Amino acid sequence: MVVITAVLFGLVFFCAAVLAGGHAALAALERVPLHLFALMLGLSSLNYLCRALRWLWFSHALRVHVAPSRNAPYYVAGFAMTTTPGKLGEALRLWFLRRGHGCRYADTVPLLMADRLWDAVAMAAVLCASVAWLAAYFWITLAAGAIVGGVTLLCLKPSILMAGVTFAAAAAPGRLRLFATWRRALRKMERLASPTVFGLGLLLGLIGWFSEGISLYVLLHALHAPIGAGACVFIFAFSMIVGAISVLPGGLGSTEATMAGLLALQGVPVQTAIVATAVVRVTTLWFAVCLGMIALPVAMRLTSMRFPGRIFVGAR
Repeated sequence: MVVITAVLFGLVFFCAAVLAGGHAALAALERVPLHLFALMLGLSSLNYLCRALRWLWFSHALRVHVAPSRNAPYYVAGFAMTTTPGKLGEALRLWFLRRGHGCRYADTVPLLMADRLWDAVAMAAVLCASVAWLAAYFWITLAAGAIVGGVTLLCLKPSILMAGVTFAAAAAPGRLRLFATWRRALRKMERLASPTVFGLGLLLGLIGWFSEGISLYVLLHALHAPIGAGACVFIFAFSMIVGAISVLPGGLGSTEATMAGLLALQGVPVQTAIVATAVVRVTTLWFAVCLGMIALPVAMRLTSMRFPGRIFVGAR
């Protein structure tokens, strides 16, 4: 799946570069120095480090008592499945927790839900903070912020969703066990509603996603494209949200088209916009997939080891 997606990614950008002017695109790519790639990979690494720390922070809050030296590789290994539809493959992290530590899915599903939710909230916050540089997209940003804010409210106030689950359970009595699992997960989400847990999780997400938005600015500066840092952060965040909403594998196609289109609308030559989009996606999405592939055998080895004592979630 990953190989096929990577090949399709390369073919699409190759065709786009040729149609837009192959020589001009190649010239733009040659203007990107090697040390800039290292800087962009460093900014992406900061994003993944912040998100891994957030995963560990939420694990502690949800009483998923797994040592960080094992939990962190599980999280990074999940990036190997980022290019699955809707990133559903990232649920592999929960399988590692189950196999290696006996953690029940009912106890770890809130961890995955929180990771996705705080990513969405952080990106929406970055989007709203940078919209001043692209006022034409104010209403779109406001709508996105309202949607994410509503979802956040529902998850931080599980009693609202709990009522819906109770109603659904009454309508489908044959699925009582499933609904009981969902009620348990929603109750655990309440542990993330405290200002300390919520605030630190949001701060880590903001630092991570803002750093990747800055990488777009650094790249465009090297390509002599006249776009400010705020506009670059907005374009990056907006493109990522569009990709997430599309539920396509890794947001492929929708994210790239949105990013390249917005850059072109800001006066960036089409060839430069295509090259910039390709480089950004290689140093963010595909870099994450590579990190996941490296961590995957480590996580598999950890879960196959015999632990001196299994630690169960929810132990008092």
